[in-house]
Amino acid sequence: MSRLSKLILLILILAAAMGISFLLIKNKKNSDLNNNLVNFLQDYIRINTSHPHPDYGNAISFLKNQAEKDSFIYQEIILPSQNKALIIKLEGSDKTLPAIAFNHHMDVVPAKDNGWIAPPFAAEIHNGNIIGRGAQDMKGIGAVHYFALKELKEQGFNPKRSIYIFVVPDEEVGGFKGTKEFVNTDAFKKLNIGYVVDEGHASGSSDFLDIKVAERKPIQIRITAKGELAHGSHLMCNNASHDIISFLNKILEIHVQQQNQISNKQAGELLSCNITSLTSGVKDDTGKVSLNMVPEIAEATIDIRVPPAMKKQEIINILDKLLKSYNNLSYKILAQADEEPEIDDYETDLYKALSKAIKSFNLKVKPHFFEASSDLRFYQALGIKGVGLTPFAIEDNIHGINESVPVAQLINGKNIFVKFIKEFCG
Repeated sequence: MSRLSKLILLILILAAAMGISFLLIKNKKNSDLNNNLVNFLQDYIRINTSHPHPDYGNAISFLKNQAEKDSFIYQEIILPSQNKALIIKLEGSDKTLPAIAFNHHMDVVPAKDNGWIAPPFAAEIHNGNIIGRGAQDMKGIGAVHYFALKELKEQGFNPKRSIYIFVVPDEEVGGFKGTKEFVNTDAFKKLNIGYVVDEGHASGSSDFLDIKVAERKPIQIRITAKGELAHGSHLMCNNASHDIISFLNKILEIHVQQQNQISNKQAGELLSCNITSLTSGVKDDTGKVSLNMVPEIAEATIDIRVPPAMKKQEIINILDKLLKSYNNLSYKILAQADEEPEIDDYETDLYKALSKAIKSFNLKVKPHFFEASSDLRFYQALGIKGVGLTPFAIEDNIHGINESVPVAQLINGKNIFVKFIKEFCG
């Protein structure tokens, strides 16, 4: 073998060795990052932010410490309610581009130990699944957002579009002392937000992910019927219970009509009118209901969810029209969402870019019309393009016993967001 041939062979061997070393280093870095992601979520779940007394203080401190460790710029916001929100920032080079925000809420619903295979705030791993309240809703999603941005930052990614992570309180109880206040702060208004990615729901299939494009608007009402107190033997008495049942049967007809359309539409595209309580009867001093007395008052509550294609006023008009048949019935709106986003076309550039990133992982995509509501409505009401994505191709178990996320899905979700951010913000 000539000297030249030996030299070429040596160069090839060294190049191969360097390539292998590079791959080993890269794989180790990815492995370390993924392990840190898992540890981060476990630590986050262990901070009990469940209502009615969520520990927002320690949650914010935990996230601030992580941001400092990773050299992220952050800003803590004190809201009018005295709740706190946090903005974690990766500034873009082109300030004329509308920024994108990844929103997640810190608070979770309550959980008791009963029925759980591990304590709900222990964040134990069983059979590859992180078990804990908030694993899906929505600390797991927040962890994915953060570590996608962390990975890109460590790779030296310099986005053109500014990227923010919003950490907010209060979503599980309506968001009125959380995102509703946050979007009215000067800190938010200065950011030029054009896009928001919020929570969706786990798809329930290993083949696809849902992208939430719209939500229903809640109206919760109390119906009151006033009759006359009478003996149960009276044929012609003004019976409040009869009147309210008659009215509720008409509400039920509307609900059933909507149920009959479910084969052609998603539940989130339809109107629902769920009767949630019915109270009547005359009680004696012991609290026992008298069997032979007609009550003077009967009340019911109804949880109405208005689909994106309808306005709340349309529902109010329906209620007013139905009530004209009754002289002794009235209603009061107990709670409602004021926001009514205008969504003419859900296939925005945001939806298309996110869909493209998901499909690159051999997953299908479906637009999802959400049955309930979330913080997304506050952003969409401002004209901001927004979607919701829970990047876990698993069964939805938010608020349930043994709420969990597989470690593999957590990592894959992070990778989806890395891909999306690179292409949408690069």
